[in-house]
This record gives sequence, structure tokens and C-alpha cells, in this order.
Amino acid sequence: MFGFFIGTACLIGFAALARRGRRHHFYGHGRWHGHGGWHGRRVGGHFLNRVLGRLDTTPGQEKVIREAISDFKEEAWGLRGEVRGTRSEIAEAIRAPELDRAIIDRVFAKHDEVIEKLRASLLRTTEQVHGTLDERQRKQLADMIESGPWGHARC
Repeated sequence: MFGFFIGTACLIGFAALARRGRRHHFYGHGRWHGHGGWHGRRVGGHFLNRVLGRLDTTPGQEKVIREAISDFKEEAWGLRGEVRGTRSEIAEAIRAPELDRAIIDRVFAKHDEVIEKLRASLLRTTEQVHGTLDERQRKQLADMIESGPWGHARC
């Protein structure tokens, strides 16, 4: 039962993260605010701009990467609706005189499907990004990922 709550919390957090990225991707009116730069930069905000700058990507590479990330965000945003009924279904199971395990099992099955769709989407995105980067850029991106979000905060 504990794993169910962790899974639910992760999905809700991921949906919130996807929503936040969707809501704020026009920061600076499509410009890399305060840094000059290419005026077509929009998807991903400052963090993605810094990462792409650090990787020294070409405009063609940036386009592929931004489109891949944008597609992933859209797919994740769309999956949010599939998880919305979770709270009401859990409440329904708890209201019953005895815990309705069938409802809980349906919620688990729904979450498994959503997670599988997210995995497939993330794999497609990762393949697109990997395929567009050269060997040096892939190594540098891998190092950034390995060091964590604060390891290269000054990208």
C-alpha cells in the first residue's frame, strides 16, 4: 500500500512539473532574457538555454532537442488527465465498509499504464537527443546529468 502512495505522489509531482514547464516556457517573451542569444529560444527556459550553451549546440541540434522536449512535455501533460480520478477512486475504496481492493487494483493498473507511456515517451526523447549530439556533447551531457542538478548550476 505504501508503494501506491509513493507512485501516486510521483505521478502528481511529474504532472505538476510538466504543467509548470508548459506555463512558464514563454518567459522573457521568447528571448533568452538578458543574455542576447538566439531569439527563437522558448521551450525549457533558462536552464535548457544554459545546458545547450554549455554543449555548444548548433541551431539545428537545438531545434531537434527543443522539439523532442516539447513533444515529451505535451505527452506528459496529456497523461495527467488519466490520473485525475485517482483521489476519488481511493476515497471510494476507503468509504466502503471494507476496503475495496478491486478499486485499488484498478488504480494500480491505470498508474502502470501511465508510467509505461511516460517511459516510452522519455525513451523516444532520449533517443532523439542522443542521436543529434556528437560524442563530445554526449559525454558532457552525461557528466552534467551524473553530477546532479546543482553540480552544474552555473552552466
